Formats: sequence, C-alpha cells, structure tokens
Amino acid sequence: MHGRPREYKNKLKNDHKAQEAYKKKVDAIRNGTALVLEYRKQRKYEPAILDASAKLLKVVPEIYTLWNYRREALEPAFAAGGEAAQKASEGELALTQAALMDNPKSYSAWHHRKWVVAKGLASLDRELAVISKALDEDQRNFHAWNYRRFIVDRMGRPPQDELQYTEEKIIQNFSNYSAWHTRTILLHQMYGGGGTAAAPAAAGPGAAEASPSGTADAAAGPGPGPGGFGLGVVASTRGSASQRTPIPHDVLDGEYDMVHQAFATDARDQSPWMYYRWLVGNTLAHLQPPAAAAAAERPAGSSDSAGAGEASGSGPGEGQPGAGAAAAGAEGEGDAQAEARLLVGAVLEREAARMRSDHLAADPDAKWPLLTLARLREAQARLGLAGSAEECAAAAAEARELYGRLAAVDPMRRGFYEDAAEGRAFVVVQALGTV
Repeated sequence: MHGRPREYKNKLKNDHKAQEAYKKKVDAIRNGTALVLEYRKQRKYEPAILDASAKLLKVVPEIYTLWNYRREALEPAFAAGGEAAQKASEGELALTQAALMDNPKSYSAWHHRKWVVAKGLASLDRELAVISKALDEDQRNFHAWNYRRFIVDRMGRPPQDELQYTEEKIIQNFSNYSAWHTRTILLHQMYGGGGTAAAPAAAGPGAAEASPSGTADAAAGPGPGPGGFGLGVVASTRGSASQRTPIPHDVLDGEYDMVHQAFATDARDQSPWMYYRWLVGNTLAHLQPPAAAAAAERPAGSSDSAGAGEASGSGPGEGQPGAGAAAAGAEGEGDAQAEARLLVGAVLEREAARMRSDHLAADPDAKWPLLTLARLREAQARLGLAGSAEECAAAAAEARELYGRLAAVDPMRRGFYEDAAEGRAFVVVQALGTV
C-alpha cells in the first residue's frame, strides 16, 4: 500500500512457528467460512452464525459472500424499521470500521458500508468526519475518496467546498492522484453540466493507483506513450457523456497555475502530469468539435490559410486524410469560433513557453516536460494554431526534434517516440480528458 512493505511475508519465510500459526489461522478461516456458507445455503440466519461471520470478516474482509450473507440476514430488520433497524445499522457500521482498520483497501468492506448508509439511518456528518480521518491517515486511499464522494453527494455538500478540500490535500502531497481526479469530477459538476468526468489516464510503469471512480478510463481509451500520456483532440459534440459546456478559460487558467506548482515540486511525479493532460483536453473542448477533428486529421505543419490543406512543411502525421474537410470547417466558423481559436491558441503557446522556461531551462532532458512540449507543438501544428503555414511547419518540425530527443533520453520507449515522430501516435478520441 504505497510503499508499505508486507512484513508478514518475510517473517513467514524464516520463522517456523509463525508458519504453523499462519496455517492454523488459514484452516480456521476455511472451516468457519464453510460453516457460514452451509447455513446460507439452508437460508438460516441464526445470531451465533452472524457472530461467526463478523469474526471472520474482521480478519478477512474480502470474503464478499459473507457480507452477502449478512445483508440477507439483516434485510428484515431494516425493512421493519425502528429500533431494530437502527441497531442493525450501528452494528454493521462498527463491523466495517473494524474490518477497515486492518485492511483499509477492502473493496467488499467499503461496498458493505455504502449499503448500510444507503438505508438512510446513519449520520452523514459522522460519516464525513470518519472518512476525513481515514484520508488524513492515508491521503491516497482511492476507496476512501470514492466513499467520500458518495457521502458528500448524499449530503448535498457544495462542490466548491469539496474543491477546497482537494486543494488542501494536494498541497499536502502533490502526488495525490485521487485528489487530482476528484477535482476533475467537481469541476465538471460546477461548470461542465454535472456528472462524472473522465479520469486522466494512469497507465504505465510507476503510475499512481487506478482511477478511483472506475468509470472513466474505458471511455477515455488507452493513452499512447509513457504513462498512457498522449495528445488527442476532442471530437465529440459534447466532449464527454456528462459535459454540456466547456469549463471556462479563467477557471482552467487557475488549474494550470496549480499544476505548475506541482511540477516545480517534483517534475518526475506522474499524477500532476495526468491532470495536466486532462486540462489541455478541456482547453481544446472550446474548439468546434467537427472542425477540430478534421483539422487533427490533416498533416501537421499546415494551417487554415493553407487552402486545401497542402502543408508547407512535413510533420507528424503527413499524408493523413481530412485536409479538405479541415479547410471547409475553418471557412464555416463564425466569429465565436474564431475567437475560441485565438484563445485556445494563446493557451497552447503560453503552455509551450512555460515548459521551456519553467522546466526545460533547468533540466533540458526532463522526460515529462519534453513529451508535453512535443504534444503541445504537435497540437498547434495540426490544428493550425501556431500562426501561418510556415509557423505551423516549424511547430511540427520542433515536435519531431523533441521526439528524437526523447528516444535518446528514454530508450525503453524508443518505438513509441519513433511512431510519434512519424505521426502515428496522435490520436483523435471521442472522450474528453484523454489529451
């Protein structure tokens, strides 16, 4: 659990008494579980067997069938209401808390606690205090973060308050991927039409824990490159299933500032870079989706002024179709979209400059800033946001040069960087947050 060694494994290797005690414990768990399951098969829910299941779950909370047995046994008490239901609720909350003390990442125990709270008898204020304490002890327990979102949703707690809470946790530990991910959900609730936002991808060696919500990664699709980091263009008319309007630029600017502080603290940590990728995706969401998708398909190095899409210089993705559609889309843009392109172009240029001055100036071979700059420059070239056709060609050439440097700095992923330099790693995706 985040670098905490499992000491008992080493102890068992060299201690015969410990091995014998462990074998007895396993046998007791196996026999006790078999007894409870036999009673479940017979649909018998006697107090003594419930007590036995509770003792087992305190030791091994992952035996989800035992939780199912308890739910079946307690449904009549909850249905009856009154004192019996309240007693059942308090008892199950105490049991799950005891189980989670030894195994704070037990899927089954957290699920059972949600089931109990959903009955409507637990104090939500108390639950919020309990989960806040749990996150003080382990700030990156994504089960606890998921449970906190469940509680605050039932409380109707304003997302602004939770946004402040996530900021406090991030300041305490910039590597807190779950806190960054929770911000993506909250910002969409506040500005993007509500719902659950797609999570920044966290694949690859050394990545943080999996997406805590468990909902977004499949929609987002795999991100190419180290840590799943790739740059795409939002092609959906709404960005994601939950987004109705893009997050305002001024809000995104504040998030950019926060994540750059994290980079300055530890530029090697992946968590803020995943969040940064999500921010760029939300910036690109301000572009007209069909035009953005078509522009992304044409050769990097061309621009809107390149007519039918004849690039003045080659770049990543040369020879791809869609140039004509891109030009047609550009001609059909109104004043609002033209202004959106100016704003998005300014953000990409600003961020590219920050990568150079704030990060690469101090460490020219830093992998994440190099890869991010390459992706930003490629986006500028493909979307025609670097300026003239010549400037777009220059951006594409810089992207290729950066991929070449990355192949030398990070030889384990040379194949990916070579594909990226040839334009085979620039992906147009349907889901927001995969940039």
